[in-house]
Amino acid sequence: MAETRVKSFVLRLLLAQPLTYWKLLKYIDVDIPTVQKTLKNLLEDKILEYKNNLFYLTPKGKEEARKLGISVFNSAICPECKGKTLTLSPFKWLMEEFESLISQRPRAISEYDQGYVNPTDTIARVIFMYQLGDIEGKNIILLGDDDLTSLALLASGFPKKVTVLEIDQRILDFIEKKAALKGWNNLEVVHYDVRYPLPDQFKNKYDVFLTDPVETINGIDLFLSRCVEALKGKGSIGYFGLTHLEASRQKWWNIQKDILKMGFVITDIVRGFHTYLLERDDILNLELKVAKEAPVEIVAPEVDFYTSNLFRIYAVNVLQPLVRGEVDWQRELYYDQEAYVTCP
Repeated sequence: MAETRVKSFVLRLLLAQPLTYWKLLKYIDVDIPTVQKTLKNLLEDKILEYKNNLFYLTPKGKEEARKLGISVFNSAICPECKGKTLTLSPFKWLMEEFESLISQRPRAISEYDQGYVNPTDTIARVIFMYQLGDIEGKNIILLGDDDLTSLALLASGFPKKVTVLEIDQRILDFIEKKAALKGWNNLEVVHYDVRYPLPDQFKNKYDVFLTDPVETINGIDLFLSRCVEALKGKGSIGYFGLTHLEASRQKWWNIQKDILKMGFVITDIVRGFHTYLLERDDILNLELKVAKEAPVEIVAPEVDFYTSNLFRIYAVNVLQPLVRGEVDWQRELYYDQEAYVTCP
């Protein structure tokens, strides 16, 4: 059970040191509702205590850990790559160029479920793609680009062409302006709402897609289906992010089934690849469920706790989009009962 997994994680983490609510969310790879419920039960059972914004193991909790054979947690994640499986050292120049390009970027807005990832993670994603031969000489399409990954791709000099389909005109204007200043002529930006059919001129034209979809089942199927239509066919590649905080393992199972139905196989999943730079005060001010339904009284996050996992999928069969034509979804496209951070 997920609650048993959370309990084990809490015991091993707190044996090492007291932690805040936000750090527990960051380190435990289970959905937020399950973490909240488990913490509440552990507090009621006197296994945990909470004081000065920190969770501690009680003597009963330490004894429980001993009975379960749980020892102090020691992280084995590489301190340089932080689990991303690669180093950015050979591409320091690209990081510097990207940071220069994204200065004065448009502010993330909730209307489009936006939240920027750490710029280092954006470069890491590009280098991950480069390592696997998914950039050089490729036609790449991005469905949504609030992270400005298109600028990182263009700055690398590797892609043949980069196309951005994005609903937020602010972002399109920003990307286009920066590309013009650099003289990049292999960029195409288009205002596009994913609820409408993919225009014919983008179908079957691309080697690789990138998207950071909303995390409802319908939303993910929709985003991936539009991307599927843009790909050339067998051998094409897709990249997207998926959290564990707002996507339970049951949801993951449903998503993976749909990925197989579309004709893909999952080749890579890298945990915690992206860290989102959310407005920390907004977490409390907007009364998001991650804060409102916390089992204790909390303060604003002291860490960037919201992360997502990087998925790479490879087309092995004839590609089949699961959603075709126009859809009339509104709020249900973006939010479901597991949306504890993206939805007030």
